[in-house]
Amino acid sequence: MKRLLILLLLLSLVHAEFLIERVEVKISDIQDDGSAKVHESIKMIMTGNYSMSLYDSGITNNKLSVWSNYTGLKDVKFHTNPAVVDIRDFRIRPQPRTKCNPIQNTCHGELILDYWAYPSFANETPQPGTGLFTVEKYKPRTKRYTINPEALSFTTTPENNIVLEDRIYLIIDLPSDSITLDINPLPAYQFYEFPAHIDSLEWEDIVLVKFSLVFDVEGSIDKEVTDFFGDIARGSSNILSSPHGIPLVILLVAVIGSYLYILMSKRRGEE
Repeated sequence: MKRLLILLLLLSLVHAEFLIERVEVKISDIQDDGSAKVHESIKMIMTGNYSMSLYDSGITNNKLSVWSNYTGLKDVKFHTNPAVVDIRDFRIRPQPRTKCNPIQNTCHGELILDYWAYPSFANETPQPGTGLFTVEKYKPRTKRYTINPEALSFTTTPENNIVLEDRIYLIIDLPSDSITLDINPLPAYQFYEFPAHIDSLEWEDIVLVKFSLVFDVEGSIDKEVTDFFGDIARGSSNILSSPHGIPLVILLVAVIGSYLYILMSKRRGEE
């Protein structure tokens, strides 16, 4: 019996104890195709020498799954859904322990996650239902962006509404030239009539029932012209790479050459 009690005591001493202090998920740099930069800050408090030793041993580890196992915390994960977004250029940066209290035997730690979240592409076209935002060419120079709630990975209700618990923050920085059309639910600092342009939105400790965010971005005329010629260039490249590309080029050169020959012959006749 004494041996069992000693064993249980030793196990309690080496049990890793981690507690979430604050989680911030920030979405910014939203691009034309609906891709965006995601910055996640996962702050935690650790208690006990074993927890601190475990944390220190992982400082050079860049695998999120390892950190999830180390801490046992459900929020040590991607807060975007890898089944819906294409995660690229992922980088994890564990920060050194800070604010250590020798009396309470606690320290604070932080994991920083940086990556780009893209939609899935097929033939250079974003696939429906993927990516953080759905993008629609609403007008010739205007694109409409709509948030895709399925692309986010937080706690959800049985009705699939997103639950942002206490100390869990979702922040979205909107493009500088965007015009906001719809926000639901409104952030804690509610707008009676939200302005046409909003720099940043932030939600915390809220259930995002029927979560919606819609905004327009109007491109400049210069960009429209650039996109037009870019489409022509891409179309020409596709034609040249096709089986009929070379014969079409030869035919086009022959037609242009014939036209120039006839034109020069007429000029000589007139002389």
